[in-house]
Amino acid sequence: MHSQSGRRIVGWQLFLTIFTAVILLIVFDLETAYSALAGGMISVVANAFFAVRLFSNAGSWQKDQIAASVYRGLIGKFLLTMVMFILAVVLLKPLNVAALFAAFLWIQVSPVLIAGIHKD
Repeated sequence: MHSQSGRRIVGWQLFLTIFTAVILLIVFDLETAYSALAGGMISVVANAFFAVRLFSNAGSWQKDQIAASVYRGLIGKFLLTMVMFILAVVLLKPLNVAALFAAFLWIQVSPVLIAGIHKD
């Protein structure tokens, strides 16, 4: 996978997040829609951070540098995800917690679907 693929996947995740929130707004209500939007955006932002960290050493791809980039990216993604979930739960009132977590999980698994649809 290279930088362009990472951008494409994050772009698709952003599209799916917005699309999902719009559908939920039509079918359910505003609270469900913005809760899902927040959950999806937590996933998108964390995945974008990981992609940037992963491809930050694109010119020097030695084993130890790749492992360090992946490790830093994953730790940062985990911490960023935790902070964003805490902020969402504290700041978004009222909050549909089920929609928040369901959208997060939906966007987390979406790269598998995107890869199957959009092959490089």
